[in-house]
Amino acid sequence: MSLRTTRRAGALALAALLFASTALAGCGTADTDEPSGDTPTERVEVKIGFAAPLTGDNAVYGQGMRRAAELAFKEANNSEEVRAAGYEFVLRAEDDQADPKQAVNVANLLAGDTDVLGVIGHFNSGCSIPASPIYQEAGMAMITVSTNPQLTTQGFDVVNRITARDDAQGDYAANLVYGDLGFTRVVVIDDSTPYGQGLADEFEKTFVDLGGEILSREAIQTREVDFQALVTKVGGLEPQAVYYAGAHTEGGLISKQMTEGGVDVPLIGGDIIFSDEYIQIAGAANAEGDIATMLGLPLDQQARGQDFRASYEAEYGVAPEAYDSYAYDSAAIFVQAVLQAGPDRAAVAAAVRGITFDGVTGVTEFDENGDTRNQVISAYRVVGGSWEQIVD
Repeated sequence: MSLRTTRRAGALALAALLFASTALAGCGTADTDEPSGDTPTERVEVKIGFAAPLTGDNAVYGQGMRRAAELAFKEANNSEEVRAAGYEFVLRAEDDQADPKQAVNVANLLAGDTDVLGVIGHFNSGCSIPASPIYQEAGMAMITVSTNPQLTTQGFDVVNRITARDDAQGDYAANLVYGDLGFTRVVVIDDSTPYGQGLADEFEKTFVDLGGEILSREAIQTREVDFQALVTKVGGLEPQAVYYAGAHTEGGLISKQMTEGGVDVPLIGGDIIFSDEYIQIAGAANAEGDIATMLGLPLDQQARGQDFRASYEAEYGVAPEAYDSYAYDSAAIFVQAVLQAGPDRAAVAAAVRGITFDGVTGVTEFDENGDTRNQVISAYRVVGGSWEQIVD
């Protein structure tokens, strides 16, 4: 059985959502374009950093997340509560190019700007892990969608993850492949990044524990485009499926070349292939039947996902990507933390770690390691050129 997510038109104001959490008392607000009579005439600029790939293969995610964060700040700045507090939230966005070295440079830039109170980012685990010690030293909170478990096992009190971890996703995928789909013989491929290797490791561990057989574990490199030799090897092993942990760009090409090479089995991947660009790269016919797991629920099943979609599309004229609602909630959490603690890095970091926020994606609370307590995973299959949710 499958369920296709739907889209709603129109713009619905979400400013009240920013303050719906129980972390603040008496925080009901309403959008207004006019300040109240006792609102300060001058507003203090509150700067929050943003770090993600804004160029390159992963830019579709970084650009969407940036738009979502800017939307959250725009709505917050128009709210009565933020006006009354005298704040003006702005986003300082930096392009880490999905490159670990550039991510460290970006982290140093943001940490060195004493006006930046926290950071939304990074996107890639391979960027978040080396950047995180810089934010820890600066006492500056980060809220990230990076999924590698290593990130939150470092003992850092400023690192917070708003999505589920790869161990949860890999376990879910293995149970889906072995238990629900009935595939017992698979090839595993990763893209040699901390994200890809970590996710593939978690999948493989659970799959083998369930009784499955890993015919081969292969690795590719980012920006690789010719997978003919790999496809030939995979075809010779006669798997029932290929599990791929890596970016949608290389994943789409592998799916395309598998079909063209006569390897007629589904490619099953992690959250980063869950993009329309994956289908475009592979070609709809080649991607047919491919499967992706995703962190959280589909947008229209998220607590306020349909309202967010409508506001996002009204603002930007495009549909949100998979992580945009999480970036929106991350920005909203920073708004709430500043309202609670004031514009101070250390105080904001403590407020973020202790917050309870009821947002677009549901209720976010961080545990003692900074992981969200909301470890929800869902799955999707390409049907007729679109992703359709796989449901019980």
